[in-house]
Amino acid sequence: MENRDPIYVWWDIQSCRLPYGYEPLRVHVAVKSAMRNLGFFGPIDYVAVAVKGWSYGDTLYRIETTGFRIKREYAWQSCSMFIRNNISEWMHSHEPPAVAVIISCDKGLGSLVNRLRVEGFKTCIIYVPAFTSDRLISVPNFSLLWSDVLANAPLVDPREYGLPLREVRAEAIYVHPSQKSVAVTVGMDLRVFDLIENRRVTLVGKSRRSCRKDSTNTRVIRYGASGKFFVCASNDGWVNIWSAESWHRLHTMVALAIAIRSNDSHVCYADTRGDVWVVELDGIDECKVSPSNKTARLLFRSSSIVTKLDFSPDGRYILSADGDFKIRVNVFPKKPLEGAHEIQSICLGHKASITCIAFVWNSEVTERFLSGSDDSTVRLWDISSGSLLHTCDISTMAEYIEVNESEPPAQVKVTDMCTIPNSSLAIVAIQRFPGILLLSCTTSISIKKVIHIPGDSFIPTSISLSGSMKLLWMVSRPSNPPVSKHPGVTRVKAMPCIEAELSSILGDDQIPGGTKLLEQLQGKVPTEDCGECSTRSHESGNV
Repeated sequence: MENRDPIYVWWDIQSCRLPYGYEPLRVHVAVKSAMRNLGFFGPIDYVAVAVKGWSYGDTLYRIETTGFRIKREYAWQSCSMFIRNNISEWMHSHEPPAVAVIISCDKGLGSLVNRLRVEGFKTCIIYVPAFTSDRLISVPNFSLLWSDVLANAPLVDPREYGLPLREVRAEAIYVHPSQKSVAVTVGMDLRVFDLIENRRVTLVGKSRRSCRKDSTNTRVIRYGASGKFFVCASNDGWVNIWSAESWHRLHTMVALAIAIRSNDSHVCYADTRGDVWVVELDGIDECKVSPSNKTARLLFRSSSIVTKLDFSPDGRYILSADGDFKIRVNVFPKKPLEGAHEIQSICLGHKASITCIAFVWNSEVTERFLSGSDDSTVRLWDISSGSLLHTCDISTMAEYIEVNESEPPAQVKVTDMCTIPNSSLAIVAIQRFPGILLLSCTTSISIKKVIHIPGDSFIPTSISLSGSMKLLWMVSRPSNPPVSKHPGVTRVKAMPCIEAELSSILGDDQIPGGTKLLEQLQGKVPTEDCGECSTRSHESGNV
């Protein structure tokens, strides 16, 4: 006989995040399907808890459309506390055997879940393994992986809810400093191409635990300044460090943000609590995992979740951007394993999530950096004092942004940015803008040039400049829609940077690696989906 007991769901959005590109409309279907598979068919009440002031785009609106009640708290820790308090109150007004489903990585839930079971309630924890203790998942009646719950959900067409198809973006492109290889992420797919041997790279040492290609997205990729190391971070929190020569995995850790020092001596990473850790990379043997004595040491603590980490080009400072929209500059200590206790400056001014950081570092200008944000600004800062030197409002670019008539006016967001070495110029990519901006950054910021990319709409979602060849690599969003099960088909283009000036786009046969590189990095759409993808792309404004 089917169990018809009512089901109550609490979801901590901050600790159990959606993979990039995942349609939020699928979440309620995913949870409902998971509960049906466990034998529970009762009515479901959904509550999602988010951080007030955090930029979620249209995610919360889409979740709310499917029946979720949204609660906002002031900090990430407050989300966990709200869920605990709300469940405690819920227990007094509901009778067993109602079903409590908690989607969270809060390690402090163990005693509460145990109390629920003792009083006769059915309990289920849905969690991310990298951030959850074994003790927590052993307490409830059922425990499920968040990635598996999401992956097993049926597809949803947003148009059935009266909403436009959601834009799916290629996450990142990063080129080796000496242009020996180039890497692209598209959703769950990580593609690396060796430009020296002219072939696609096979990463050696993948494990099911750390590289679940079938259920999570690769979120961040980057090379160390020397090109010795390659780092990739997935949406479930696992970070892998690879040799960029043999492509063997050297080390695995859990992190939300990561940075490698310019001399490749240390790697720093931030966990879910806002703690930033440091690991020594000296002495890591090629083709082997790091020795057991390469343990992580606490470098410093942040008041909220760290979303970005980066070292200054000279390695003297480590910068962290957090969920409170501030940037903290720490002096990187001579003995980092003893902690970084000196805060150089705090940079305040952004009003939304900080998406990118780039350094203006040349013979005339040093100790300055740029930050881009969802608040439609690029800001120039002094590292030593934390002073805001200038703010460039890019909302004037709204007239160039591609939107559908059915969508609200587009908000101008900075998606990526890089600086041209030995100059005061920066290259900026903007959401939905089919081109790039060239900014001049000395004591102030000015738009030097607006560069439109000719031909079919090519909207860079990520850009990377090789240090040696002075070639700007760009990747655009996937062309297949979010309702397709097939890997994203993206587009890659390159543009020479000659004497700090951007030239014309290279043809496919002129790009290093040629058509073979493009075939490997861009992907292919199955023949049976071509017509459907073309139609939906046209309807959603995507190409």
